[in-house]
Amino acid sequence: MFPMEITIEGPGKFAVDVVGVSRRQDVLAAAAEHGAIHDALLILEDDNPHDDQAVRVEIDGRMCGYLKRDVARRYRENLAAVGNDHLTVRVKAKIVGGFETASGERAHFGLRLDLPPFGA
Repeated sequence: MFPMEITIEGPGKFAVDVVGVSRRQDVLAAAAEHGAIHDALLILEDDNPHDDQAVRVEIDGRMCGYLKRDVARRYRENLAAVGNDHLTVRVKAKIVGGFETASGERAHFGLRLDLPPFGA
């Protein structure tokens, strides 16, 4: 059975932060050249050696980071509750940061997802 992909429309708040983006600044910088809003895929990473409940975030087929542990677990619980714990979900993502600071340094890029709220 192949994983199914669906698109979820969020409320437009981009309230879910992606972690691990400090290691993926090159990916975010390249994506930011094409605008701040992108489609992101949330991919279950059951074989992650650090966390078998990890949820990877990708833009244009390139890994950008992960959902926070507690968010990943709630996200997976919601997938299971709707009867498909193998879904790949497409959501809108917003690249933030990357601006030049007053001291002339470049602020790090961040990534926020437009997911609907789900229970704790």
